[in-house]
Parts: sequence; structure tokens; C-alpha cells
Amino acid sequence: MTKEIGHLVSSSFSNGMVAAGHPLEVEAGLDILQLGGNAVDAAITAAFVADLAEPAMCGLGAHGVMSVYWAETGKTTVIDFYDVAPATASTSMFRTALGKSSPEKTGALGYPSVENDEQFFGHRSVMVPSQVAGLCSAFKLFASLPLTKLMGPAINLASKGVPVDKIMARYIQDTKHMWNRYPEMESTFGKNIGDFVVRSDLAKTLELIANEGEDVFYRGAVAELIVQDMCDNGGILSAEDLDSYRPLVYESDQYTYRDFSYVTGGNVTLVEALNILENFDISPSGHQTLETVHLMIESMKLSWADTLAHVGDPRGSDSPWKSLISKEYARERASIIDPDKVSSFPNFGNPWTFENKDDPGLNKIPIDDSGKISGHTTKVVVMDRDNNVVSLITSLGTYFGSQIIVPGTGILLNNSMHRLDPRPGYINSIMPGKGMQRLTSSVITFNNNVPVSALAGSLSIFLGGMGIHPFVNMVDFGMGIHEAINSLRFHPAGEEIWVDSRMDIDLLEGLTNMGHKLVLKESSYGNTSFGNHVGLSFTKDKSLMSGGIDVLHNNGLKGF
Repeated sequence: MTKEIGHLVSSSFSNGMVAAGHPLEVEAGLDILQLGGNAVDAAITAAFVADLAEPAMCGLGAHGVMSVYWAETGKTTVIDFYDVAPATASTSMFRTALGKSSPEKTGALGYPSVENDEQFFGHRSVMVPSQVAGLCSAFKLFASLPLTKLMGPAINLASKGVPVDKIMARYIQDTKHMWNRYPEMESTFGKNIGDFVVRSDLAKTLELIANEGEDVFYRGAVAELIVQDMCDNGGILSAEDLDSYRPLVYESDQYTYRDFSYVTGGNVTLVEALNILENFDISPSGHQTLETVHLMIESMKLSWADTLAHVGDPRGSDSPWKSLISKEYARERASIIDPDKVSSFPNFGNPWTFENKDDPGLNKIPIDDSGKISGHTTKVVVMDRDNNVVSLITSLGTYFGSQIIVPGTGILLNNSMHRLDPRPGYINSIMPGKGMQRLTSSVITFNNNVPVSALAGSLSIFLGGMGIHPFVNMVDFGMGIHEAINSLRFHPAGEEIWVDSRMDIDLLEGLTNMGHKLVLKESSYGNTSFGNHVGLSFTKDKSLMSGGIDVLHNNGLKGF
């Protein structure tokens, strides 16, 4: 018997659905499905449109990950298109701020700030842009329509313009004080609500890619313009860096939680947290009771501590990957949770003993400052009539990435260097070709190898943005996907626990009495601290799809 995750019958469709971070992305993706395209076709189209609809979040200079369940084979492929540091990158490329206040940003993930925020802004903050390679890889593997057709909506929007909405206006307002240093940012995005952002140069670049493929971006005319801009402005990204970039493409293993299996797109932090939580039967205690919330917080804290200490770039071998996702290690970690009181943070485990290896002795992260910065991503989830499923994440890093628009191309580049440690001797220290930790989640959930839901979310530097709340809400508490996504959330931020201020006052008092250091966070439209999710659910025997979106953001959801 196939077990079902709850769904919304009142908004169910049989031919296809798209959920994404902006209505324009949803419209474009749905149009592709209605033209006979598959889920990957629609996701590629929506992702390119996102570059116009959500330019603070993503772009051709961004990175990301895509999980693709292909019904014909019954397999799930992960296309990991995270960016990597240039070949000449090293810890000597930045000067740390030595405890001084950084003008714009504090350290993230326990990393110290660097002088002039060079790991956040400007040409030296840029890793190898990888979104084009990732989407073109998906096209080659799964697409059924021509690339010119899939990129047409984005080219059209770049030429005609996209109106500034309330959300984009806030991102502009939060960032424009820096644009005296980046005049092309001001001329491109210095707009008010209702104004149109026209990106003619980007339209030409998109058209080149549509007609010539990824080679023009990594080895052709576009690559030449990127490298020239780097040479002119002290950047270190080279022609060789662009030419040598390749996404990681692999068949994903399925992890298990209760009666369900799932994939994450390479995120092990979520896997470990769920493995720890699985040792406790939280369903009888109920949703958002004191016992349930305490156990979830403690499971999340232990997993997050291990991420800070042990999780690096999966392109390397300097992490105990097998142990971090093992049930045995999770049982050991769960055994130290006291059901009645708070544990200290960070409480690092030693997963190396489960692999019969010595800890490599790298420095541990002594502090977690992740609450002082948040990743900014967008997302696309698609299901089609043939039961193919896609969950996709893409990101520039922080708002508008590096603030660098490559002249003559319209390409806004990432600022991913801030996700590496500027100090030597740490697991995520800057190195040539080094990539960041995989802290986003492109989740597809299965029961008896049948896909039943898919999730994608933003705010990746928190477990709250990785999908743990909607996932647990659906599996343990039988919620429909829309309710599961919009249920009030919480997550650890160092020693503090951020909680939605709308949560029950008695629950908050109980958590405080247990010793949790709560920080109440207000939520308003376009401004939340707990992630921003979209998702779809599928019931095979009814051939129906339904969806859910975070209603405090400008997400979209449609089907037919």
C-alpha cells in the first residue's frame, strides 16, 4: 500500500504544476508544460526567467542545484552546479578585519570579516559562475524542447523589462547605498515601485546562449568579456577557470525518515538532523508542543554543530560523509539529548570514529555568527503529466551578489567567496577550486519509490531554510503541503533560538524555562527570518498534484 502525504484536493491538477519564487516564473514554466514540455523543460525556463524577475536572488553569474526524478528510469539525478574558487585563490588574498567592525558585513558561519568587505563585494568576491553550466547540463540530459524555446521568455522579459514590485523595491532599498561604487548597478536597478527594469545587454547574452549553448559563456565571446572585466579591476577569475568548470552530476541515494525516503540535492545537514530526530516519536506529543519543539531544536543544534565542524566541499574528501548520514552515528548523537533541558552549543560530535579514521585535526569553528547574515536564493518546483519531478535552487549569494555587472553582457556576478574561510587551517579555508558547503536543499520525497512531494526553499544558512519544518509537518503530523509550509517556524542561530513571534505564548514560556535563549522574530510580507519555501505534492493513484507556497513572499503556484 502506498502511503500518502497530505494534499489540497481543492487546488489539484492532473497535467502539471509549477511553484516558484515569482509569478512570472510560474507563468513561463506552465506555458512550457502546456506546449508539451516536460518538468525539466519548465524548470529551465523558470530559472532563466528568475534572473529577470528576482535579480537580487539569482542570475547567469549564480550557482545552484537541481534534483530530477525521471519516471522512465525511476532514478533521481542531482545536477550540482555550485561554484568554485578561482585557481589562484588562497587565504592570503584577503586581510581579516582583526576584530574590527566590518563596514557592511560581519562574519558568516564563524568566519572573520575581511577588510573592506572584499569577500562580499567587488571583483575578488566572485567564484566561477556556474548556473549556465548547470541548466545546460539539465537541458542535455532531459529536455525535450529546443533551448531557444526554453530561453525565449527570459529574452523577452530582458528586452521589455520587468516592473519593480514591493519585494524587489525592498532589496534595492537595502542595497543601493553602496551603488556609488558600482554605477552600473545604479543605472540598471536604481528604480522605484512600478518602474521597469530593462536589461538589453542581458537579452543579447541570453540570446547568444540560446543559440550557441554554454560554450559561448565559458569559452567564447561572453567569457572574453568576463575575463577582461576581471583583469581591469583586480579580479582573479581567469579564462582557464571558466573553461575548466563542470557541474557534478550523479545519481542520488535515497535517505529515509519514518516510512518515507527522500533526496536533498547533496545537503547532509538536513539528513543528519532528521536522522537524529527519528530517534524520538514526536507524533503522539503533537505539533508544536513543548516536547516536540524542544526535541526538534536539540536535533537541529547537534546537526548544525557537526556541519560547522565537519562539513566541507563534496568535491573534496575532507569530510566524514558516510558517518554524517548514518543512522548509527545519529543514534549516538540523539543519546545525549536531555528531554527536559537544553544542551550547550556547539556540541561537536566525532563522526570520524565511525569510519575508523582519525580526525584530521583541522581547527573547529569556535563560534556561529550565521544569524548575522542570510543566504538569498530562489527556487522552482515542477511536476509534469508523466510523473517527472524537479526541485531546483539558484542563488547569487547575498542581495545582488558581488554588485558587479560585467560591461556589455548584463551579467550580475555572484559573491560566493564569502562562503569560504579566509583563515588557513580550517575545513572550509579558501583554496584553489574550493567550493562551499551544500546548505541548500532540493528535496524530493518518496514512498515505495513513488514521488509524493517536492520542496525547495531559501535562507540556506539556517536549517529552517532547508525544509525541515514542512518535511516533518507532512510526515509526522499529516499536514497538507500548503499548511506544512506556512506553519510557524524556529531554528538555532548559535546559542540563540530564533522563534516566530506569533508562536503560542505558553510554548515560548515553556522553552524559556527549559533554558532556551529565545529571540522573537517578527514576520511581515517579504521580510521573514525562517526561510521561504514552495512545494508540490503528488498522489499517484489519483493522478493529482497540489501545491503550497509561503504566503509572506511573492511566490507563485499554478497548474492545469
